Amino acid sequence: MFGLDSVQTKLVNNKGIGPEDLLGIRNMRVVLHDILYRGGSNNFYRREAEPKTYNSHPLPPWGINNLRQAGFGGAIYLYSKYFEEDYPEPVLDSLFDLGFNYSCQPDLNRDVVFTFFEEINAIIQTEKKEPLYIHCWNGWHQSGMLSAFTLMQFCGLNNQQALKYWEQNTDGAFKGYPHVKSEILKFKPFDEFKTDSLTRARICPCMTESILKTKDVQKLHDVQKEDDSAQKEMMEVRDEKLPVELQSRTHTVKSGESLSSIAEKEHTSVKTLCRENNIKETSIIRIGQKLIVPGPNRTSPEVLDNPLKKFHKIKSGDTLSGLAIKHHTTVAKICKLNNFKPTKTLQIGEKIRVH
Repeated sequence: MFGLDSVQTKLVNNKGIGPEDLLGIRNMRVVLHDILYRGGSNNFYRREAEPKTYNSHPLPPWGINNLRQAGFGGAIYLYSKYFEEDYPEPVLDSLFDLGFNYSCQPDLNRDVVFTFFEEINAIIQTEKKEPLYIHCWNGWHQSGMLSAFTLMQFCGLNNQQALKYWEQNTDGAFKGYPHVKSEILKFKPFDEFKTDSLTRARICPCMTESILKTKDVQKLHDVQKEDDSAQKEMMEVRDEKLPVELQSRTHTVKSGESLSSIAEKEHTSVKTLCRENNIKETSIIRIGQKLIVPGPNRTSPEVLDNPLKKFHKIKSGDTLSGLAIKHHTTVAKICKLNNFKPTKTLQIGEKIRVH
């Protein structure tokens, strides 16, 4: 797909210049042939209106449409900033109905990576290839980290090789990222996902000798001491907790459970479960399978402090029907909680109760 043989070759460059039918993305590279590609989002069009934040958005709508037209089955935004504002849940559901799953996964903890690898493994096993596009802002750091994990898992790179790969694909911006480097050095592949030599020959791109024959040995304790100023400037700062709306947890499937019973137990919908995990409502789930569930852990402080009441601050474009879908409730219930009629005009900045 796209004729990309090497992990370092770009189909679309840093300025977004590449094939016209892939406008909206930047720094696109192959991770696994016909399965996984990485890059950034091209939001230069926002520069005049948002000179300080134009580069901190998910993909523009035409970027998603172009990926869809190119045969991609989905994309994952690896930060959280502006995702909820740019892509409210009704829009994500519409995309899912069209066969394209766009999700936000800023916290690459081990459970999330495991679930991601389950999806990658399923694409490897299927004959119909609908690759994924993982992206951050520039296509260098966060997407590079998940790509490094992937190449260790499915192509057999060791930690030092993976770190060299990550450095070589940051366009020179690799100094001052202790968190990313530490995570790559600490990563251990899962026993559940094994690839044989034939599979690796089919899916793994070419690597430079400087990656495969690297003699660099970077030690974890040295990396952790690095200055993190570049990391704070170029990546999403994760010192604060994610908003409740963008937090997620995992549910391990038990005997007798179904998507509908899990959705009811986790206070979500079957459609949301399917979208978050890129599966169909008719998919068979197995005992021990881990499913990503949106929202914080039920024992988190946010839930314990206020387990019943939940409020929403009205933003431009919000409607009662859209809020009902987003918060898994009904217009009638929202109206009853707030003592107003379904014909009410919502005011930007107004806070209304949704649970």
